[in-house]
Amino acid sequence: MMKQLTSRKLVSVLVVALFMLSFAGTAVSQESQGTEVIKVAGTISMMMPDIGKIAVQNESGELVTLTAGSDVDLKDFSVGDQVVVEYTPDGVIRSITKRGK
Repeated sequence: MMKQLTSRKLVSVLVVALFMLSFAGTAVSQESQGTEVIKVAGTISMMMPDIGKIAVQNESGELVTLTAGSDVDLKDFSVGDQVVVEYTPDGVIRSITKRGK
């Protein structure tokens, strides 16, 4: 009887521990997705689509050189396009859209 009670407690403790660990994994996963995103609006002044690089000059005249992320396609863009770009602090483009004229 005592052995059966101890086994049930052990199983209960393990179930609770696994349940708590599943929430901890979710929290860590969401935290890693919360990467800071920087936004710049400006004109494409240089493009190297074969290697996924562009330079955007903002309205203050600053030049920002960026690299396209794996899910970003630069084929619809060209030098002179007015764009809004969202990118990570390490210069990887998350999204790029043309601005209305």
